[in-house]
Amino acid sequence: MQTKRLLAVWAHPDDEAFGPVGTMRLAVDQGWQTAVISATRGDAGKSEAAHLAPGQTLGDFRENELRCSCGVLGVSQLHVWRHADGSLHDLPPELLAEQVLAVMRDWQPTIVITFGPDGVTGHPDHIAISRATETAFTRYREEQTTIQPRLYYNTIPADRVIEHPMGDAPPPKPATTVIDVSAYETIKREALCCHESQRADWEPLLADRDWLLIDRMFRVFPPVAPDEPVASTIFDE
Repeated sequence: MQTKRLLAVWAHPDDEAFGPVGTMRLAVDQGWQTAVISATRGDAGKSEAAHLAPGQTLGDFRENELRCSCGVLGVSQLHVWRHADGSLHDLPPELLAEQVLAVMRDWQPTIVITFGPDGVTGHPDHIAISRATETAFTRYREEQTTIQPRLYYNTIPADRVIEHPMGDAPPPKPATTVIDVSAYETIKREALCCHESQRADWEPLLADRDWLLIDRMFRVFPPVAPDEPVASTIFDE
């Protein structure tokens, strides 16, 4: 029997904690193995709340925070790359896509999750990793003879206000899957709390009941039919 595996591809430490946290832990609880890619170590993030040890860099500190969060989520495999934070959109797109594809070939995921073209916040790094993941997924899917992989964007409601968008981006994709993850509210809070150095960014989410209780996804592949109802899970489609 094919091992059930999920791969989530992000740009920075804490992207995984802002993302579909409940779905990631739900996957583990349903017997899936999960893997996470962080393309940078977050070395350009906020540093005021990072209590660095002598000789420790912000990248070191934030990677430790990421490992804490992935421990909360029960992640089986973590890939932390050393691309400079803020540089992903400057890299040759082919380079980034090939790196993601190499992990896909090795991990053999059935489900892949990443940012949508909006990057949620318009962050150029988020948009770059989304494009790279979609390119890699297309090649990975074309190589498959037994797996029928699926690709999802993590998305948010169109009316959710991003207070400080970081660049021009299209609106978020509409949710084709809306998942009740209310059972994982504590997990969501714990994953965020691992990223103490970035508390100023995530603390407002602790009062956002919609974010705490619901994960939203847009299914990229296979494409959603026009009359297809909104799904409530990504695991039995």
